Amino acid sequence: MRRLKFWLLAIILPIIVILLIGGIILYNLIDVNLNDLNGKGQVVSTIESPNKSYVAEIRLIDENGNATTPIQQAVSISSNDSDQNQLKEETVYWEIHSDSETPEVNWLDDDTINVNGKIIDVLDKDTYYDWQDHSEN
Repeated sequence: MRRLKFWLLAIILPIIVILLIGGIILYNLIDVNLNDLNGKGQVVSTIESPNKSYVAEIRLIDENGNATTPIQQAVSISSNDSDQNQLKEETVYWEIHSDSETPEVNWLDDDTINVNGKIIDVLDKDTYYDWQDHSEN
């Protein structure tokens, strides 16, 4: 009986530990936050806000040569002024499955931008768009 318990612990416990560690590593590789995209990708266009306080950079991210994932669209915001609301390449929009090649972007006012129909307040992170939060999976 003791041998059976020993073998169960010797075999099952390491398997559980390996699966747990592997799951944590896999989760961290898959779970991408908007902050992880700050400054990534090729800037294809820039658009200044009406009061010229911010610049929206439209970026295309193609890290795998389009081999395993489609080209990703991102919009990041940088401040032109040094004030309390300083932003530096802050990703406010990320889309991986889009019908268009580049996102349609226009400023609605000094702090609000419309990206592919998504209204984003650059000063309110709760309005930032991450396709992972809106996928139908």
